[in-house]
Amino acid sequence: MRAHDIASTFDHVGLGLAGVLATSIEDARVRQADADYEQGLRNVSAAGRAMAAVTRQRAQLQAAVDEAADLREQVAWLQRELATSRQETSTARAETASMHRRALRAEGLVLRAARSA
Repeated sequence: MRAHDIASTFDHVGLGLAGVLATSIEDARVRQADADYEQGLRNVSAAGRAMAAVTRQRAQLQAAVDEAADLREQVAWLQRELATSRQETSTARAETASMHRRALRAEGLVLRAARSA
């Protein structure tokens, strides 16, 4: 075999190897692109789940805020009712004390009338 034939054989083998390598590289690129696409889908899905979780948490927070506002209203109403009740109790005590004093005066008058009779 001559040097030219040997060089030509090496060229053919080299070109064959280059073709195999190019095919392998292209296959790797396709696999990487597929993997990137799949990862992108997983990321979108995860982002969607995260957004849904955030939306749920916001709704729960708003419900808690609304409940707290309702409770504050109830507390304010109860405080007004308590103040009214205390005022009514104070008025009733004053009236009771006044009646008691009048009853004592009336009793005193009855006793004096009984003694003088």
